[in-house]
Amino acid sequence: MARPLAISLLCYDKRMKVYSYPITVEREGRTYYAYSKDFPGVYGLGKTIDEAKESILQAMRIYIRECRTRRRPVPPSRTVYAETVSLVV
Repeated sequence: MARPLAISLLCYDKRMKVYSYPITVEREGRTYYAYSKDFPGVYGLGKTIDEAKESILQAMRIYIRECRTRRRPVPPSRTVYAETVSLVV
């Protein structure tokens, strides 16, 4: 199960940087998969939405750490606005 933000911030250190990215979770059959358009080729999988979210968050952390280690730029978030809409047709 994904940890609430308040609990996650208990481990926050001033040397850390907070990154914000939108993620999408989709279902295919009995599996949920998560991705972010800002991280091409990085995915998370799970049997539940929470498992898929935790999986993609861990994958994104690894990706960012690798960027820092190799002194490459961390991808910026390209999304400035996202909304779920409902349509009646």
